[in-house]
Amino acid sequence: MRTKLLKGFGILSLLALLIGCEITVNNPPVSEPEPDEEPTVEANITIETPSENETVSNPIHLTGEARVFESQLSWRLKDVNGNILMEGHVMSQAADSGQFGDYEVWIPVPAVTDPHLTVEAFQYSAMDGSVIDLVSVPVLLDRIEKTDVQLYFHNDTLDPEISCTEVFPVPRSMAVSESAVRVAMLALLQGPSESEKESGYSTTIPFMSELKDINLKSDGTLIVDLKGSISYTPMAGSCLVGSIRAEIEQTAMQFATVKSVEILIDGEENRLEP
Repeated sequence: MRTKLLKGFGILSLLALLIGCEITVNNPPVSEPEPDEEPTVEANITIETPSENETVSNPIHLTGEARVFESQLSWRLKDVNGNILMEGHVMSQAADSGQFGDYEVWIPVPAVTDPHLTVEAFQYSAMDGSVIDLVSVPVLLDRIEKTDVQLYFHNDTLDPEISCTEVFPVPRSMAVSESAVRVAMLALLQGPSESEKESGYSTTIPFMSELKDINLKSDGTLIVDLKGSISYTPMAGSCLVGSIRAEIEQTAMQFATVKSVEILIDGEENRLEP
C-alpha cells in the first residue's frame, strides 16, 4: 500500500507540473556567514582645531589630544607643494605614560604665495625614527600679504668676545597678522633656521620653550609669559639670563608700540634671574 501511495504522489506531482500548478516545498533557511568584524583601532593623535578646510589667520592655533611616546608630539606646517614651512615639538599634558593628554601650539606662518596650507601632527617611531600616527588637516590662510620682521639671535662670529647680551638681527618675511609681535615672538622661540645656523646664529632660549601668553599694556609694556622647557631649566649664571633676555627684548622692541618688556615664566615674575 505504501509503495502505491508514493507512486500516486509522484504521478500527481508530474500532473501538477504539466498543468502549471506550483508545489511549495518549505526548505529550512540557510544562514549567511557573518563577515569578520575589523577591530576598532583608536587613533593616538587627534586634531581638534583647526577643522578641515577652515579659514585660519596667522598664527594658526593647533590643538588636540595625543597619546605619544614620552608625551612628545611633533608638528609641522606645509605649503601647497608639500614643502615644510615650519616644524617643531610640543609636550602633551598626559597624566602618565600611555595616556592621552591635551596639547596646544601656536604656529607662526612664514610668507606664502598660495593660501592653501596643511597642518600636521604626528610622532616619530621610537623603533626606527619613521613618521607614525600622522594626522593632516588642510586649511586656508585668510591673507597672503607679507610683513618683514627681525629676529634677534646670538652669533659668536660677529661677537667673538661672547659678550652675553650682544644679539644680531635676522630678517624674516612672515604672513601678515593682527599681532605681528606675537608672530615674531613665536618665530623667535623656534630658533634660527638651518641656513642661519650655518652662518653662525644661535639661541640660548631652551629648546621646546613655548609662548604661554603675550599682552601689550596701555603704557607700552609688553608682557611675555613663557612656559615649556624654560620652566624647569636651571638659570645658572647672569650670562645665560642676560642672553635670553636680550633675544626676547630686542625682538620685541623693534615694534614702535612696545616701550618696555616684562618676562614671566608660567605667570611668575623674577624667575628669569641668575
